[in-house]
Amino acid sequence: MTRRRWVAVACLALLLGAVAARPLARAAGRFLVETDAPERADAIVVLTGSYPDRILEAAALYNEGWAPRLILCREPENAGFRKLAALGVRVPRLFELNRSVAEQLGVPAAAIAVLDRPAGSTTTEAEVLLAYARQQGYRSILLVTSKYHSHRAGRIYRHLAGDAVRIVVRPARDDDFQPEAWWRDRASARRVAIEYQKLLAFLLVDRWRFSPLPPVTPAPP
Repeated sequence: MTRRRWVAVACLALLLGAVAARPLARAAGRFLVETDAPERADAIVVLTGSYPDRILEAAALYNEGWAPRLILCREPENAGFRKLAALGVRVPRLFELNRSVAEQLGVPAAAIAVLDRPAGSTTTEAEVLLAYARQQGYRSILLVTSKYHSHRAGRIYRHLAGDAVRIVVRPARDDDFQPEAWWRDRASARRVAIEYQKLLAFLLVDRWRFSPLPPVTPAPP
């Protein structure tokens, strides 16, 4: 085969790859987004992370009447926050900002609970939240997070909840993530790469390390 033909074949292969890559990239973006139909639940849970898209979604769900209360998760404090505290500098934490936004959007302070224990990952956050939900007697929660995080969060929470707590996943409507065109901006591309890494870690490691809640025992008649 002549050099010219090799070049033509290589160009054709690159063209076919580019044509095939875009549908695959769209599918990869859509796979990360899970959206359940809203339904009545015992509480709305706002996962730590992106702000303010998640709390906007949670407040909207509350005002639409889907649940009577909000639960805010508490993020761990890093060395920077500890240094500020030692210097006497007070800055609001993310859960405090979320609570302020929720109250300004019409959620009564009495309807907002903040978990006492911080968590450093989605899995440990799920453990803390589901233990609290079980303690409170909740049987269903609306799980609010960002679009790109919704599939993995739903998998983790359903795995740990078992049959004890029903999980309904509600990604934030005001999240900027575009599953059909995530590769066009660097921040979204980075999120997609990290999400797939974390999803793989859950499927291969964490799902075997963390056990579901025991089933709810019916009360005696």
